[in-house]
Amino acid sequence: MATEESTSGVQQSGPKVALALQGGGSHGAFTWGVLDRLLESTSQGTPFSVEAISGASAGGINATLCAAGLANGGAAKAREMLRTFWEAVSRAGEQAGNPLFGFSDPGPFGRWNIDWSPGAIFTEIVGLVASPYNNPFYRDPLGPIIRSALPETDLSTLNAKSGGPQIFIGATNVRTNERTIFTQPEISVDVLRASACLPSEFRTVNIHGVPYWDGGYLGNPPLAPLIAHAQDLILILVNPFVRHDMPPKNARGILDRLNEIGFNASVVLEVNAIEAVNRVLDSIGEEAASKSRFKTVRFHLIRDDDFLAKFGFVSKSSTSWSLLKTLFDRGREVADAWIKNNYANLGQASSLNVKDALLDPTLKQGSGTQAQ
Repeated sequence: MATEESTSGVQQSGPKVALALQGGGSHGAFTWGVLDRLLESTSQGTPFSVEAISGASAGGINATLCAAGLANGGAAKAREMLRTFWEAVSRAGEQAGNPLFGFSDPGPFGRWNIDWSPGAIFTEIVGLVASPYNNPFYRDPLGPIIRSALPETDLSTLNAKSGGPQIFIGATNVRTNERTIFTQPEISVDVLRASACLPSEFRTVNIHGVPYWDGGYLGNPPLAPLIAHAQDLILILVNPFVRHDMPPKNARGILDRLNEIGFNASVVLEVNAIEAVNRVLDSIGEEAASKSRFKTVRFHLIRDDDFLAKFGFVSKSSTSWSLLKTLFDRGREVADAWIKNNYANLGQASSLNVKDALLDPTLKQGSGTQAQ
């Protein structure tokens, strides 16, 4: 657990929080923007101590880079490592000839939604008859990018737990259909590759002889491990829960919504389970609750469903810098508004009614009342 003063000399202060970072391919750049603004705020009068971070897929990579930065130099280092990674993602995509690159900017195919672009349709057709195992020229595209942003010395410090938060990275055991949670001291580049392994794009990642796919299938992100570390849980979402233009009527729209529902399902289940415990603790009274091994979890939510709904499923595979920068900038804006409206609730109360606000993003999320 993070201490008040890390060994790197970086002072940790303010309310203790846990961060839960959802995965969503390139849309993880939205979370990068949120984290960048949150980390920046720690030196601007709204400090907080990050005790734990969980994530899957892009959320797992964001979580690890953020934690490694905090362990090796503090908030400024974490912001630098996150930027290094996302810039490397864009450069690597450009150098590799990402077929979506020329269609990733606002244009005739639905502005940011590029599901109907020629590049997207071509890659989908190829994917119907080919897999990463059919490609004789296949090479791991993600490992080198992660290594460029996460030096071995920084990773070692993170695993040694000599400072920084506890992290929990989700992956899916292909053999047993079970969720696996990796934490220190077992975090590695392969763990992050496993957590982000979409089987239609990457070859299965084996760790100690066990095959793994993307962690988002069974925990996007994992929440249960966080509640032992902090009572304030900040959930950062990149897959829209609510769409107002439903139901979809064309094939691409149906696939897009199915993807969102699938990757949001685990969040709904875990939030409901934690909130059920909250209601029990509330019903037994303050004195009895204080003797329980369970503690009330205060939920906080950072999301922008309407904005992210403009981006189709295919854009999650685009590495266009203009796309990533647009997501990053919006993430910072949303986080800035959240800080102004909800920071005061940290350590005090949930900043939203969990059930209502999760299902309807138009509801105000700054009342500070605990969900009943």
